[in-house]
Amino acid sequence: MLWPAAKMGDTVIGLDLHTIIIPPAPAPIPMVPHPYFGSIYLWLTPAFPKINTLINSMPAATSGAMGYSAHIPQGLPVPPAAMNMGYWRRHLLNVPKQLMLVALTLLANLAIAGISSLFVKPDSAAGGFLKDVTGIDTTNSQSTWESIKGSFAAYTQWMTWVKLLLPPLPYPGSQGSVAIGSPNVTVNGGPLAFVAPLMSTSCSDLPIVPNAAALGFSNVLVGVSVAAMVRGIAVNAAQGAVSAGVSAGVDALGNRGGKGECGCS
Repeated sequence: MLWPAAKMGDTVIGLDLHTIIIPPAPAPIPMVPHPYFGSIYLWLTPAFPKINTLINSMPAATSGAMGYSAHIPQGLPVPPAAMNMGYWRRHLLNVPKQLMLVALTLLANLAIAGISSLFVKPDSAAGGFLKDVTGIDTTNSQSTWESIKGSFAAYTQWMTWVKLLLPPLPYPGSQGSVAIGSPNVTVNGGPLAFVAPLMSTSCSDLPIVPNAAALGFSNVLVGVSVAAMVRGIAVNAAQGAVSAGVSAGVDALGNRGGKGECGCS
């Protein structure tokens, strides 16, 4: 099937789920739908801010290209509230936490890849899917080591650190991105993104559920089969599940440690 290629200025439209307070309810209400729409204008390709590929006179976008925008608010944010200075100070802790999560996620992926390689051949279709999810090639020890080095290669680039240090937007601020790209066409080493249903994501409390689509018009078409799209959704959902699981575990350990220090029950 042919789909329009994504580019800077295209719009991500999604439906996010967030926990909020809706007066006069005394307690937070979980998973309230929030409509989202916003433009794509950041991290367009792995070489960003360099722009050397244009589509209809606009910079091409690869998977991961994103932009900041805002939800249509449905209530009040659950603390820490917007403009709370503690909220902004906590962002500085997110940088080392993110680095730790990268290492822990890599260990989780290594474990998943290592265990699965005992039952699934690396050169099979199932083995290829697991490689896409974990980013670990278990064909041999050399390919495994190259996969590990590649996981940390981004942290030698200044663009990665700029992205890490950007402060989060408090509610109702949000962001959206084109999450899935073509398996056949790359731009600066990144899969060329395309406009199709469920091929994008926006900020949501359920990161494993595809919830957005890019909207744009282009006369440059990308050929992607339905099977490749379903595979892309499955890979993105599985990656989100691994990351969410690792992050939840770290948060739980942090909360337990914090309670022990302050004497809370």
